[in-house]
Amino acid sequence: MVKRNRAVVRRRNVTEERITYSEHITTEQALERVLNIYSSEGYRARTMNDYRKYWAEFIRIIGGDRPAIDVKTDDFRSYINVMLRKRGLAPTTVNIRMNAIRAMFNRLHAEGLIGEENAVAPIRKLKTDESKVGALSDDQVRRLFAQIDKNSFAGYRDYCAMLTMLKCGLRSNEINSLEIHDVDFDNSVIMLPGAKNKNRKNRSIPIHPKVVRELKQLISECQEYFGDSLTYVFVNNAGDKMKEDLIRKRMYKYGIDAGLKGECRTSPHNLRHTFAVNYLKNSGDIRSLMKIMGHSDLSTTQIYLNYSDDDVIEKSKKVNKLDTLDV
Repeated sequence: MVKRNRAVVRRRNVTEERITYSEHITTEQALERVLNIYSSEGYRARTMNDYRKYWAEFIRIIGGDRPAIDVKTDDFRSYINVMLRKRGLAPTTVNIRMNAIRAMFNRLHAEGLIGEENAVAPIRKLKTDESKVGALSDDQVRRLFAQIDKNSFAGYRDYCAMLTMLKCGLRSNEINSLEIHDVDFDNSVIMLPGAKNKNRKNRSIPIHPKVVRELKQLISECQEYFGDSLTYVFVNNAGDKMKEDLIRKRMYKYGIDAGLKGECRTSPHNLRHTFAVNYLKNSGDIRSLMKIMGHSDLSTTQIYLNYSDDDVIEKSKKVNKLDTLDV
């Protein structure tokens, strides 16, 4: 009588138990399992909220909650097509959402919750065209800032926040979370701790002299009005931390008032882009810009080396004036 290898039998039994168990886990239950894992690994609340939002959208599009093991490769393709054709989202945006969904399905597979096959494995990223950096021209910046009423509290706060993004390259969420003790006025530097940075690393950001003056004035006025216990640099009319999208919404309105809609995108991120482009145009080097921007990879910063067509034409004119070779 042939004896069966106990180790093989045990592995097969474990696999059978795992697949049977996963058949009873719905996509909704799988979401909670994965988010619980992410939470235990220290993922940020914002990241987990994005994952929850994208997952819920994916499940709605493929027809609602079902056993997680029943999600097939064609479901992902259907989702992508809906995002592209019906929702009209750009391939880059679809890739961002699929990255989150792919990461979650990969974790489900690693945890043995969707059987032996991973349905998302054959799905590739969408091909995308090279996009221009959304920096604003000097004229567009002036037109945008001209709409701000600096005589009102909200207007002056908006001005200071937008100026900080334009001259220091901060992200909108970094503006929202910026605390008074993060600003070292003596050394003209913003010290952002890892908890406030996208890559979780501490970051030192030099402050433009004009920003130093305006931030000092803003903080002084806020402390006089709201009290010395004030925590955040940029607050709402009640002295509390601003909502995440407040500056973005107000910038959108300023852009419309300036007649910039359709001409450029007036968003916090484009002010950050504008800072980076101007930094390099004004003789800044790429590696110091990488540190200021908080990028973990130099390739991310190198996109700012691509000058716009107008910049190339202007530089060519200067070169042509200096070209004395006559033949």
